[in-house]
Amino acid sequence: MLRDDRGQAEPRRTIPRMPIPRVTSRVALVVVVALVAGCGSNGPDPADPAPTGSPTGDVPAHRAWAYEYVSDVGPVGNQGLDIAAVSRREAWAIAALRDTGGSGPGMQMLRFDGTRWQEYDLSSDLRDALGGGTLSAPTLHAGAGDAWLFARVGHGPGTSPSPLAARFDGTHWLAVPPPEEGDMTRVAVLGPSDVWALGNPKRRTAWHWDGRSWTGTRLPLEAQAITSDTSGGDLRVAGNVPDPEADKADEPDPDHPKPRALRLAAARWDGRQWREERMPDVAAADARFTGCRTPVQTLVARGADDVWAMGIEYGPYTGTRYTPPGHRPCALHWDGTRWSKSSDLPAGILDAKRVRGENGKVSRIARPPYVTGITGKVTEPDRKQSFGLAEIAHVPGTGEAWGVGTAELGASGEANFSRAVIVRYRP
Repeated sequence: MLRDDRGQAEPRRTIPRMPIPRVTSRVALVVVVALVAGCGSNGPDPADPAPTGSPTGDVPAHRAWAYEYVSDVGPVGNQGLDIAAVSRREAWAIAALRDTGGSGPGMQMLRFDGTRWQEYDLSSDLRDALGGGTLSAPTLHAGAGDAWLFARVGHGPGTSPSPLAARFDGTHWLAVPPPEEGDMTRVAVLGPSDVWALGNPKRRTAWHWDGRSWTGTRLPLEAQAITSDTSGGDLRVAGNVPDPEADKADEPDPDHPKPRALRLAAARWDGRQWREERMPDVAAADARFTGCRTPVQTLVARGADDVWAMGIEYGPYTGTRYTPPGHRPCALHWDGTRWSKSSDLPAGILDAKRVRGENGKVSRIARPPYVTGITGKVTEPDRKQSFGLAEIAHVPGTGEAWGVGTAELGASGEANFSRAVIVRYRP
C-alpha cells in the first residue's frame, strides 16, 4: 500500500455537499475499494439486513445501496476516500486500508473492470514520480472516457510534500507535470488534452491542460465549483465575489471569520477569457431568506439554457452562526439569460439517503445490510454500526451510481471495527 509520510491516512475534509455525478461532482445529481490481495472481498459477508423502511414513515424507500466490496475488518483506520466512474465498465477508487500486520493505514488504488473491484498497483506505474515518497490527499476525477489523479507526495520529516498529477492512458497511470499551484480540489476532465482544474479559491486562477502543459487563466471570482461535463453547454465555474474588506476584518482571527453577506457569482469561458455572471445575493441580515448560505459546491450543465448551481441550505442567522436544518440542498438556475433562485432541484441522487425522481418526488434510499464485525458475525453491538459515504459518482450513460465510504462501529470497546466499502445504486 502507499502510505503517507506520517504512517497515517490523511482524513478527507468533511464538507456538507450534494455529491452530483462527477461527470459535472456532476444526468442527474448524485457530491473504492477493490479486491485488495488478502484484504477484502467482493460483496458483504452474510449479515442480517438493516431496516429498509423509513423510521418516520414520511419518506418511502426507493431501492437500496448494495455492497460491491467490503474490506477486511479492522479496529480503526479503514475508509473509502474517493471514487470516479469512467464508464459502465471502468471505475477507479482509492481507500485507506490497514495492513494485516496492524500498521497504520496506507493508500490503496482500486479498479472496477466491469465485473468486480480489484487491487491496482499504482506504485509500480508511478515509481519514478513517487521517488520512494508516500501518497496523501488523493482525489480522483473522470470525464470523456479519461481518469485523472491528483495528490501530494511526502518525502519525510522536515520536507514539504510535492504535488502529483497523473492520467490513465488505458494501460498504465502516467505522471504529468502538475499545475504550479499544487493542490487541485475541483477538476473538469473534458478530454485527454482538455482538462481544467481549480486550486485555492483565493488565488482566483483556473488551470488548463492542453496535452503538454498547464496554463493559468485569471478568474473574476473565488471559484468553488466547475462544470465537469460541458456536453450540454458552456464551461462554467461558480463561487464567491471577492470581499477584500471582509477578508481584512478576519485577519486577526482567521479561524473564526465574521458573518458576511454571501455574494455569489458564476463565470463562463468564452474561449479566451472568463465572463462573469452575477447570481442573486444572500444578505446575512435577512433571516427569512431560505437560499444558499454556503458557497456553490456543484455545477451541472444540462443544456445551454439549463444550468444548475447547488449548495446547502442553512437556517436563519442566529447572531453567531447559521444553523443548518438537516443540510438541505438548495439551488440556483441559469435559463440562458440570468441566474435566479429555484425551489426545484434536478432529478437524481440528492445525497446518500435521498433520490429525486423526474416527477419531483423525493424517495429514500435504504442503507445496505449490516456487515459482520470482529467476531465474523453480526452481533447485537454490531447492529449499532454506522454507514457513511465520502463520495458518490454517477455512472455515465446510466441511472446508476457508485458510492465509497465506511461501515464502522465505535464506542463499543473491543467490538469496535471499521471497513472500507463500495456500494452501488441501481434504480
